[in-house]
Amino acid sequence: MKNLLFILTFMFAGHVLTFGQPVYFDSTNYVKHYSERWNKTFPFKTDLTEAEKLQGLSICWAEAKYNFANFDQIPSLDWDSLYLAYIPKVKNTNSILEYYRTLGTFIRELKDGHSQVMAPREMFDSVFANVPVMLKWVEGQPVVWKVFTKEQPWAAVPVGAIVESVNGMPIQDYIRKNVSPYVFYHTPQDSLARLYSFNLFAGKADQSVTITVRDAKGQKSTHTLPRQTASKIFEPRFGLLEFEVLPGNIGYLQLKSFNDPRIVEQFDSLFAEISATDALIIDVRLNGGGNSDNGYQILGRLVTEPFMQSKSYLRHYFPTGRAWGEPESLSSNLYDWKPFKPNPYTKPVALLIGPKTYSAAEDFTVAFTHIGRGPVFGETTGGSTGQPVFFSLPGGGGAFVCSKRDVFPDGREFMGVGIPPDFTVKDTIEGLRQGRDEALEAAMKHLKKER
Repeated sequence: MKNLLFILTFMFAGHVLTFGQPVYFDSTNYVKHYSERWNKTFPFKTDLTEAEKLQGLSICWAEAKYNFANFDQIPSLDWDSLYLAYIPKVKNTNSILEYYRTLGTFIRELKDGHSQVMAPREMFDSVFANVPVMLKWVEGQPVVWKVFTKEQPWAAVPVGAIVESVNGMPIQDYIRKNVSPYVFYHTPQDSLARLYSFNLFAGKADQSVTITVRDAKGQKSTHTLPRQTASKIFEPRFGLLEFEVLPGNIGYLQLKSFNDPRIVEQFDSLFAEISATDALIIDVRLNGGGNSDNGYQILGRLVTEPFMQSKSYLRHYFPTGRAWGEPESLSSNLYDWKPFKPNPYTKPVALLIGPKTYSAAEDFTVAFTHIGRGPVFGETTGGSTGQPVFFSLPGGGGAFVCSKRDVFPDGREFMGVGIPPDFTVKDTIEGLRQGRDEALEAAMKHLKKER
């Protein structure tokens, strides 16, 4: 997600142009504004009146109608008719969870990864608890991709095993019934990444998930995996970045999230070590985004000249223009980023991307590829970025819709498509079982050859 301030102005990656005068974006105020708006508009409650249910549906309809940037990508959608069709659906919901899931299926029709409904935070442990085991769709099969702990019973699940069932149901049946109706996504690769990673095992924290897997020898085993809160699983393990030096004096830098400005400080603290390498591989395959400015500050230390950011398209609603028959206009903006720190890293760089490369990480990828800073390896990115508009909903939850459409500086689309790599390298089941990272290996081989 990017930070955008728009009141007769446009901000992108830290710079705002207002009638020709540059000002600077206050990210602290931005975060404060949206966190307060999310938390305080509606109190948490589990018993909604019919009027409150309809109010929430109407808010979702209105916010999308006037703010959503990508209606042109879904020409068959009649948003007003869909709103009418959902009135009886929300009226007939019998619980706060069912109500939010119904609103979610409504917003899901926008087919946009930056347009979602979120249940109240008080319900997170009932909805988003998970297990530290992540799957991936590899060679047409659901395969155990990563296990994020060495603790039992989760560590007993073998990486590279094929998952056959979940809670006694064939995995595809389980997904169709319990997972896919509630997944927000933008592209097919985005859908697969979400289905088989964070969404598959999500649910109540006090419940377990039982899976049956088949290993390399064809032997089956069943594992009962207790769920943990999402913060306990992911926050301690993911962090913001990691750096190590690989054989051949090649630096390997994982940029895991652009959501926290501290990633820039951490990168700067490692810059002397990074500068001592002969080549650098940057990995944003697990980077779901955040603030594009943080990514640009890092990229700015790898170039000597300004680089272009994505071109952005914005909707402008003009009430008086509606009376004249022209209620909307569309504007485009394109800005460059000027490096402002000395002694940049000018040695060879390669980038690793994949379907979980998303939002601000895709903005980073757009700039990296547009300037030709180095080759890109892996798989096509998720294909979704933009500035979400947050709004609160009755019952204490919230939602957001994407308000900005981004393309490459030269006009190429990647929203709803994704950014392809220069060299496609997909995981294989055998490679996972051997503990190999095949995209990383390909990048290392290329950099060694280039030198």
